[in-house]
Amino acid sequence: MRRLSVFLILSIFILSFSSVYNIKIGETSFGTSVLIKVDPQTYRSISTIDYGVVYTVDATTVYDGLWFKSYVAAFTVDGSFTGVLKAENNGNEINFVYETRYGSKTSYKLSGGKFVILDNNFILAHIERLLEYPIPYFKLVVPQLIFNPSKTEFATGQASLKKNGEIFEIKFQDESIKIKYENGKIISLEYPGFVKVELKE
Repeated sequence: MRRLSVFLILSIFILSFSSVYNIKIGETSFGTSVLIKVDPQTYRSISTIDYGVVYTVDATTVYDGLWFKSYVAAFTVDGSFTGVLKAENNGNEINFVYETRYGSKTSYKLSGGKFVILDNNFILAHIERLLEYPIPYFKLVVPQLIFNPSKTEFATGQASLKKNGEIFEIKFQDESIKIKYENGKIISLEYPGFVKVELKE
């Protein structure tokens, strides 16, 4: 009985610090993103996207202020584990490792620790943290692009954040994300290609 009570308390605690978002193209829903604030420095995002197969990214990021200390993203396709991406930031260098389900590993080192992390596939925790610690110009890293050989060169670069009323806009490499942010919470986002992400009521 005591175990059940503890489980229920933990479940209520986690739910009270989580937000669920609907991912759409036009009016067609094709996924969800759940944002969980585990503690003041730790965020978890779970994105589930239906591309014909169901693709899931379960990512946890630990921060020190704006800069991330560690990042782990596990990937599944139709429920089967396909790989995990890990990053460790010591402040001077960031070490990235991608490991497949078969155990093969690919690594990448990035000099300098002052990068804002903003990964692909609707990892909303990264955007929320940036809005909590806003800066107008910054160096950005997109970890999933690092391990895509045709896109590695686009994985890092200069980015900007601007605010107009309740709307923030992140610009990176000629693309932008517009974010409606109210009372410390992301309400909606607009991505290129008519993709919208909206907080579920």
